[in-house]
Parts: sequence; structure tokens; C-alpha cells
Amino acid sequence: MLSLKDFLKQFPFFYPARIIESCTEWIDKENQKSGVYTGARKHTYKLILDAESYTHALPNLLAENDADKFSVNVFYQTVPVYLFYLKDCYLYKQMGLVLTNRGVLFQEFTHHFGIATLKKFILKHPFYTYSNQIRQVNGVGAVLISPQSQNYYHWLFDVLPRIKLYESVFGHITHFCISSAVPQKFLNVLPQFGIPLNKVLLIDDTEKLHFNNLYVSSLPGSEGRSPLWGINYVREKLIKDKMPAPATSKLYFKRGSKIERKILNEEALIAFLKKNDFDVIEPDALTIDQQITLMQHAQVVISAHGAALSNLIFVRQGTTVVELFSPDYFRTDCYFTLARLLNLNYHYLRGNKPANANWGDITVDITSLTGLLKIILDQ
Repeated sequence: MLSLKDFLKQFPFFYPARIIESCTEWIDKENQKSGVYTGARKHTYKLILDAESYTHALPNLLAENDADKFSVNVFYQTVPVYLFYLKDCYLYKQMGLVLTNRGVLFQEFTHHFGIATLKKFILKHPFYTYSNQIRQVNGVGAVLISPQSQNYYHWLFDVLPRIKLYESVFGHITHFCISSAVPQKFLNVLPQFGIPLNKVLLIDDTEKLHFNNLYVSSLPGSEGRSPLWGINYVREKLIKDKMPAPATSKLYFKRGSKIERKILNEEALIAFLKKNDFDVIEPDALTIDQQITLMQHAQVVISAHGAALSNLIFVRQGTTVVELFSPDYFRTDCYFTLARLLNLNYHYLRGNKPANANWGDITVDITSLTGLLKIILDQ
């Protein structure tokens, strides 16, 4: 039952009291209010890793106007990452919302997907940060929740790299907080990162948890642009065979018919690829270890833009990848940047959108793919 105290602490109920853009600035101000010495015994933070800057070469462009799609991800900087220690605060929902004891929302601990900012999203969902279910959690928590962390991409690139940022305080943490929507096969890799499953605290989307002591790390990078330190950390922990056999496999990741952004002529595409000695793979049917082994032996990978391409994190330097794009969702910050950071041989192909097709649906021009594969395989 919600106590009167917990109810009142959520005032003004409709919206968060305000939104904090910088947790470091907020901690500095809060600690100054109490005086230097008393304040230092409350919230604190430490810089773990500086920002990283990257410059990538453009791929071979298939059309001149495609340059705009890639140029935005050719030169950029990731954010510095911090470890924060917060007292008397709340953790809520599977977006990983962190709020102060007075309902002030920290913006930097959650990605907001979509065109609108987090602030505009909250204004459209007035009761989003209010809950009538509040539970006190004893012990020390650490946040390993990010929006869509049940998605393979976000698990690999938003969640697992954050574990590195907690390593210096592992011995103090009693609860690693993870979304209850995360599949069991994702959770099964946590012991490889030093997290026993009995320390996992699964968070559903209705209950607000109160912690007297909570560690919160920065998100590893801006959504879609993963830093090299995070990529290398995940590879180090999950790739067991450091000297695999030569990479000779040619793989196609089947898109299927039950998800958005369908490949409408996928049957014809698969028939063509099989004739060219490609294996057709459904990554969802495999464990993470099986996917890693598969990727370690991959010479060429073809896939539509989607979570299956997250497996590129496990391939070897020089592997060739062909990313199939929909004109509706020509997004280059996820796998183009990953391919460049891992020194992969990156190519792309824009699909055709038939009249009256649903958003994101495409057909793949087999003739164009034939020409691209001839170039790739003759190299």
C-alpha cells in the first residue's frame, strides 16, 4: 500500500518536479548546499573514461545523395562516462528512469527514442513518473537498464558495456537492476561479466523502487554510436576462442515475415543467395554463444538493417558486410560506425519500395546485389 509520505514525495503527481540535464552539475550544487564536508557524504561522482573522437571513411556510395546519410557519422565524439553514487532516490520503469527523492528526473540516464525530446515525451504522458506501487529495496543497487534493453542491439551496446563502469565498486553492489523483459538467454551471459544471477533484481514496468544507495553509470554512448571501449569490453568478455579456424562462411540473416521492415521478395533473395553458397541463418533461434561461434567463422555477412547485425561485434577484422536499407529507415549510426571501428569491409544496398508497401518494407534488386557480390568476392 502506498504510504502518505511516498505519495506526497511524488508531488506534483502529473509531471516530474523538473528534469535535470547534468547529474554532475546537480550533485555539485546539492553538495554545496550542505557545506563541503557534509555534502561530500551525500551524492558523489567520478569520471571513468574521457570522450572519444572518431573519423571514418565514407563507403563506396551507390548514389551521390547517399553521402548525406553517412556524413553525419563520419566525424563525431562520444560522451565522457561517469560513475554516480546517489542517495535516497528512485528507479522506475524499463526506460531506466532515475529520480531524486523529490521527483526530479535525471535526463542523461535514459535514451528517448523518437523525434520528440524526453521533456516533450513526458509532457504528452503526464502521469508517466507517478506510481502507486513503491517498494523499498535494502542494500546497494546498480542500474543496468536502458530503454529497449530486451532488444539484442541495446543489450549488447547499451547494457553490457555499463558493467565495466561499475567494476571498481563490484564488491559493494548487492542488486544489479535489469529489465524483467530481458530474455533469459541474455541474462545467462552475466556470469561472464562477473555478475552472479542471484544478484540480478528484475524490474517490471509498474513498480517504483526506492534505494537509499544507488550506483548509476552514464550510458556508454549516444544511442546508435557505440564507443570503442564498450565494443572491446564486450568482445573481450564473450569471445572465448581467441584463435578460431579461418573465416570461410557466407551468411544471410533471414528477416522473416512477422516483423516490421519486411523484405517482400525474401524467398527469391534466399534462393539466389543459396545458389551462391550462403547459409541462411535465423539468429533468434540461437544462443548468444552459438551466434558468437557463427560470426567468428564469417567471411561475408548480408542482412537488412536490424538487431541481427549486432552480431558484427563478434566478427574478425576484414570481414565483409552488406547492409540492406529501406528508404524509410536509412540509418547509418549503428552498423556503419561499428563496421568502421572494427575495420570491416562495409558495403550497403538500398532496397526498392513498391507502391502501397507498408512503412519500411522493401524488395531487394537481385541484379544490383549480383553486381555488388561480384565486386566483393573478386577482391
